[in-house]
Amino acid sequence: MRSVSAHLTGVTKEAAGSRWSEFAEAVGSEWFFPRGTGEATLYIRFYDDLELEAEPQDLEELKVSLGRLPDVSVMADVSGRIPGDEEVRLFVELMLRHFQGVAWDDYTTHCWTLDEIKAGHLVSGHSFFGDEGWYREKSPQHVEELEEAVAAPEEGGEGDDED
Repeated sequence: MRSVSAHLTGVTKEAAGSRWSEFAEAVGSEWFFPRGTGEATLYIRFYDDLELEAEPQDLEELKVSLGRLPDVSVMADVSGRIPGDEEVRLFVELMLRHFQGVAWDDYTTHCWTLDEIKAGHLVSGHSFFGDEGWYREKSPQHVEELEEAVAAPEEGGEGDDED
C-alpha cells in the first residue's frame, strides 16, 4: 500500500481531526475519504510512531524543514484499487493549506512544501507522490534483467530430450 504523511506544527490532534471530519468519515481511530461513498480511497490516521520508525537523517531533515519535530503527524494510506494521485494531492493540499507543515511520500526523503507540490517541483527526478520517477529509475534495470532472461537458454524445455 502506498502512503503519504503530513507533518504539522502549531496544531493539536483535535484540531486536525476536526478538519478531516469535514471531508472524511470518522470510523474508530481512522478517517475514510471520501465521506459517505462506502468506497474509501484514502485511509487517514494519526502517525504516532514517527520518532521510532523514521531514519535519523529523515528526522533531522524534518527538524530543519519545520524548525523542530512536528506536533502532529498524519498518515494517509492509498487504496490499492486506484492510482490515488489526485486524492493524495487534495488531502495534502488541504492539510498544508490549513496547517503549517510539510509532507513526505514513498518515493523520496524530501520534505515537500505546499508550494513545491503545487508547482510540480522535481526532486531527484520525482514529483510529489510521482511514481513515474521511480519507474524511470528502475526501468533500465528491469529491462536489462528481462533481456538477460530472454537470451538465456531454456532448461528442461522442448528439444532437450535425449533418446
